[in-house]
Amino acid sequence: MEVSPVLVMPDEGTVSDSMPARGLPPPRHWVFATILGVLAAAGLAVGELGGVSLADPDERRLIEAHLDAWFGGDFETASSLRAPEQIRTGPSEERARDEVEYQAMLGVEVELLGCELLPPATMRCDVSYSNMLNQAVGKEPAVVTQQYGIMDGHLLFVGGPYLDDELLTDSFRYFATLLFPTDYQSACVEEPNYQRPSCAEFKLAHLEDWVSWHRIEHG
Repeated sequence: MEVSPVLVMPDEGTVSDSMPARGLPPPRHWVFATILGVLAAAGLAVGELGGVSLADPDERRLIEAHLDAWFGGDFETASSLRAPEQIRTGPSEERARDEVEYQAMLGVEVELLGCELLPPATMRCDVSYSNMLNQAVGKEPAVVTQQYGIMDGHLLFVGGPYLDDELLTDSFRYFATLLFPTDYQSACVEEPNYQRPSCAEFKLAHLEDWVSWHRIEHG
């Protein structure tokens, strides 16, 4: 049976914690995926290259462990589950530590839902996400679809939308820029896939006021 190469790339413009900024050279995992596609077209087993397994059930457990560590404040464990720095894409260690701390301070809860295998070495998964904003207003978790590149039992990249509840984040941003513009701009950064711990501190400090405002605005 003829096998056509399939190259899966994260959605353009929806960078997650490990995609490069625009204008940079193609990340190594794209090159790796292209090589695997060529091998598949030639009729070679993917497992012959670097021991990559496409059907290994441990892949789901790897993703779950990474989510638990990343959003649970355990930077060291999250980092250990990623591929070596030379071949992976992602933020600097300083920015990654900030993001992990920020998410932990928000009391994030994540759950890995259904996953789909996208050859040659990518899993596409739905992930539910909620934090203290959801809990404060009784809103159900947001569900976000992400893609995880895996090689030799480690994560090469995470692609897709930033794990967040965009509706509540946008609500809090509007509230804060309306009432506390200077303090909010000092505490939080306007970047798509990164936030620092000072922003979580700001949200905690103004949570009750935001809840009252949000309920008036959104019912």
